[in-house]
Amino acid sequence: MNLEGLRPWAGLVGGDPPDVVVAGIVYDGSAVYRKGAAKAPQRIRQLSAVMPPVTEEGHLLTGLHVQDLGDLDPGDEIETGWMGPMQRLAQVPSEAFVTVLGGDHCTAISTLSAQVRRHPGLSVLWVDAHPDLCDFSRGGSWTCGCALRRALEASGIEASRVVIAGGRDYDPEELEYIAKNGILLVSSAEIARDLPAAARKISERLAGQKVHVSFDIDVLDPAFAPGTEIPSGGGLSTRQALELLRGATAQARLVGFDVVEVSPPYDNGDITTLAALKLIFEVWGMVKASREAHLSELRGKR
Repeated sequence: MNLEGLRPWAGLVGGDPPDVVVAGIVYDGSAVYRKGAAKAPQRIRQLSAVMPPVTEEGHLLTGLHVQDLGDLDPGDEIETGWMGPMQRLAQVPSEAFVTVLGGDHCTAISTLSAQVRRHPGLSVLWVDAHPDLCDFSRGGSWTCGCALRRALEASGIEASRVVIAGGRDYDPEELEYIAKNGILLVSSAEIARDLPAAARKISERLAGQKVHVSFDIDVLDPAFAPGTEIPSGGGLSTRQALELLRGATAQARLVGFDVVEVSPPYDNGDITTLAALKLIFEVWGMVKASREAHLSELRGKR
């Protein structure tokens, strides 16, 4: 792809203080099926140059100050190295919107642990074909199937503050954990049957909360995201995912977003990476619009 003359992140990098802070976590050591997600932060950054600083509905992102911290390295094992990236992310001022580029989904252990330090009482919207709530999965306790389970333990976030959206592949153990801990599960099938109702259901649970969205690209159907560790048929379209995010977070305050499991070696024509970028830029548009509405409301009260 010819990127000559184009700047990363649509030319939005610069300005102080930052409105958005980006960081990559280059790790795929927890992947047990197909590795490659460690290469995603670099490719996402490269292709960010093709994105316009405008949302799909024509709202300008110009004036949004983006700072890219570069890549954070958890070392060879996330079990022993997750605190390094966590400590760096936790230093980001709470006013900034954090955007993390994975990596496999175990990178969310660092991300969520940092986010709950920045925003006590944090709620989580886990958008994923898989709950990742196993205590032991595919030969270990720190593999991809355990990502959310370990993240909750490491961060101290209560399981009842989690909503899982887009699920369609489960281990029986995960369904037991979901029922026991009061987690809201909204499946891909439920979203496909009635997306507005599914989004409202999530929105009502998250209303008034500070929310971090952890987005596994495999929630999308492989037709829209083939470049991922575990493709799973019957998933969402990119359009459905965008509408779900808008509706599900309409009553909440978005404080962070991570996108994981993009695997460039298995991608086809970069369509998975470009889907991830579309999600990132549209989420930034949601955050910018929300902040502008809040400022307008404050001015109106004066």
